[in-house]
Amino acid sequence: MPGRVPPALHVRGLAAGYGGAAVVSDIDLQVQLGDWLGLLGANGSGKSTLLRAITGQIPMLEGEISISGINLNAAPERAKSLLGYAVDGPDLPGTLTPRQYLELVASIRRCTANAWPVEGLPNHFGFAPWLDEPIAACSLGTRAKVSIAAALLGAPPLLILDESLNGLDPVSSWRIKQILRSMVAGGGHAVILSTHMLETVSTVCNCAVFLHNGRIARRWDAAALEAARAAPGGVETSIMQALSD
Repeated sequence: MPGRVPPALHVRGLAAGYGGAAVVSDIDLQVQLGDWLGLLGANGSGKSTLLRAITGQIPMLEGEISISGINLNAAPERAKSLLGYAVDGPDLPGTLTPRQYLELVASIRRCTANAWPVEGLPNHFGFAPWLDEPIAACSLGTRAKVSIAAALLGAPPLLILDESLNGLDPVSSWRIKQILRSMVAGGGHAVILSTHMLETVSTVCNCAVFLHNGRIARRWDAAALEAARAAPGGVETSIMQALSD
């Protein structure tokens, strides 16, 4: 009898922050393959801190994180190889070119620098003309495309986007969403999207959580989001009403 497939992400009792002070705490979260989770919260609620902890950029103060069944503390390199994180565009190394950055990420992930779920992604996303220009000379939109392309290299099972769709032109945003939708629908991938845009949650996500003061204050599973879509005013109105209760 085949073994049970572990969640793409399993967070248990997580506390994390900076200088020994917790910014997020008591975080319990599961993201299954086939999920597209919307991570919501006001500025300063802890969204980026949570994602930095999940991706191993900052240490945990308490709790455990597993990526596809691999404990992040026990086997950090193996766990990180199973996730693709689209870093904030301004955080990309400005002295490298997009080509050099993609080659660096590919070497870490042990795949080729063109191992994307869609062939010719630089052309598809429209940043091919800037492949050999310094990242520092690229627009914020181009940097966001490079960051997302790097996250997709090797098609890892868990994809994390920290407000990465913000500032993209409509065509690129649509194309990226289509690729991610296809990957999620195939059942072999999961996406976490941190965003302020409730409209995005209503159109692409099948589950969502809301962070408030570093804790998960609300959760919506697939059934709850579907009910919200059918309610007057749709997902945006339903979520805002729930948060005001």
